[in-house]
Amino acid sequence: MPASAARPRPGPGPPSASPFPLLLLAVLSGPVCGRVPRSVPRTSLPISEADSYLTRFTVPQTYNYSVLLVDPASHTLYVGARDTIFALSLPFSGERPRRIDWMVPEAHRQNCRKKGKKEGDLGGRKTLQQRWTTFLKADLLCPGPEHGRASSVLQDMAILRPEHGLRTPIFYGIFSSQWEGAAISAICAFRPQDIRSVLNGPFRELKHDCNRGLPVMDNDVPQPRPGECITNNMKLQQFGSSLSLPDRVLTFIRDHPLMDRPVFPADGHPLLVTTDTGYLRVVAHRVTSLSGKEYDVLYLGTEDGHLHRAVRIGAQLSVLEDLALFPEPQPVENMKLYQSWLLVGSHTEVTQVNTTNCGRLQSCSECILAQDPVCAWSFRLDACVAHAGAHGGLVQDIESADVSSLCPKEPGEHPVVFEVPVATAAHVVLPCSPSSAWASCVWHQPSGVTALTPRRDGLEVVVTPGAMGAYACECQEGGAARVVAAYSLVWGSQRGLPGRAHTVWAGLAGFFLGVLAASLTLLLIGRRQQRRRQRELLARDKVGLDLGAPPSGTTSYSQDPPSPSPEDERLPLALAKRGSGFGGFPPPFLLDPCPSPAHIRLTGAPLATCDETSI
Repeated sequence: MPASAARPRPGPGPPSASPFPLLLLAVLSGPVCGRVPRSVPRTSLPISEADSYLTRFTVPQTYNYSVLLVDPASHTLYVGARDTIFALSLPFSGERPRRIDWMVPEAHRQNCRKKGKKEGDLGGRKTLQQRWTTFLKADLLCPGPEHGRASSVLQDMAILRPEHGLRTPIFYGIFSSQWEGAAISAICAFRPQDIRSVLNGPFRELKHDCNRGLPVMDNDVPQPRPGECITNNMKLQQFGSSLSLPDRVLTFIRDHPLMDRPVFPADGHPLLVTTDTGYLRVVAHRVTSLSGKEYDVLYLGTEDGHLHRAVRIGAQLSVLEDLALFPEPQPVENMKLYQSWLLVGSHTEVTQVNTTNCGRLQSCSECILAQDPVCAWSFRLDACVAHAGAHGGLVQDIESADVSSLCPKEPGEHPVVFEVPVATAAHVVLPCSPSSAWASCVWHQPSGVTALTPRRDGLEVVVTPGAMGAYACECQEGGAARVVAAYSLVWGSQRGLPGRAHTVWAGLAGFFLGVLAASLTLLLIGRRQQRRRQRELLARDKVGLDLGAPPSGTTSYSQDPPSPSPEDERLPLALAKRGSGFGGFPPPFLLDPCPSPAHIRLTGAPLATCDETSI
């Protein structure tokens, strides 16, 4: 019996009239579910609620908004769609886009091809002509020990460069599993020094009889070291560009492009592993909190069109918010960060998300529990605001989100107590849906109840006399607790129980009466059919006696037929048609015609068949 059939308790009354004081004298408490992993978003906003925070750009009959290019100087977003390029002013707010023709000079094309490469890398003179000589490969390993398999397919990579200070860049990568049936997504962080150490390590010698290969000994590596950029020191050795490198160096790098050791993530483990969400795109930026400490915030685009906001706290990445971006599920194809705006490209539109929208958090507890480094609670404004480095009257706690010590105790709001009419031995599910997936919930119930089954969506109760009474679901997060749902199990009305029994007996009586009526009907039909058969047999016997001595006026072939007239000789069937029946026989002898119109089969007649094929 679902609790949706429950009804609010009638009659007015203040919250103090609820049954909780009596209830808490004797309770049995148990958790609704265990600790939820931080890969599960703390809060989720469906498209109906998230739409008010989004700005969309789309043009009818135009698709594949997959290329996004931001020009910070002109505050312009260039959107590359199918056969079309649009220019939008940032942040865009529904203005009419400019459709432009993009003419790229050849010099810019060449510069784009060489971007990120050393000017001295011109390929080899004989070996690796028109090929890169500094192109080395290394495995990026994002292990998942708890799942037994490593996520080895790189989906996307974000480079987080520090704006100031001596901190090194961080590479955040999304990895998926290449094993069929293993839907694993993992987020790993890599440091440049670890990558540099692997690229300066041993090369891998690929053997045809071994998949893994063997490391190349240092004595077998030629000098200058293959794969290195042309430095000033190498120029002093008369190696001005890759064209002057010895052929043995170019041959070695052609045959040994892969390094032997993989690159392991920072801290040796992934920041996040999930088995129920497929991540495709990632962007990252570094945000300074109210205390001055910097935190890395990642925005993750999923394969079904959701946006996850995650904050790196220590060695763990916590997914704090899930935002539905599109009315219809579709993959996120591209993402760009511009100031406080996140731009998301998909197959049908470009969506703009405000990353500093702290006004969506309505209370002090919600603002603290969101753990957003941008947002802080203002006691002066009684609102959650973007702090922008200000400290006056603001509170924030990214590490522990301790609501009990930072926020004033909010006035208790007791939910409406729903009365649930039940019957003995019924199974009742009482829902409990906290606003946060990370909340720890317990049920308070009467002491006499014994048959309970905690579920992720509530509590299942088997109704017994001891199960009657009040139930409450209390959820706690950040040191603050509140009652989320309240129910009262009551017996069904006394009028309803006899009525239900009367209905059952009436149904049984109707069933037996129906069976009796059907039996009588079948009996009458059988008797009528039996009488009809008897009448047919008597009629057949009577006809058989009449055939032996036909009455006057009846033509019978047992006697000599009359001499045919000239008309009868011309039409042989004319004489037969003079009888009262078909073919000269009375109708009672006709059973069914022959398959051919020239053949007629008769039963109970002096002749068995009549053949007129000679006619």
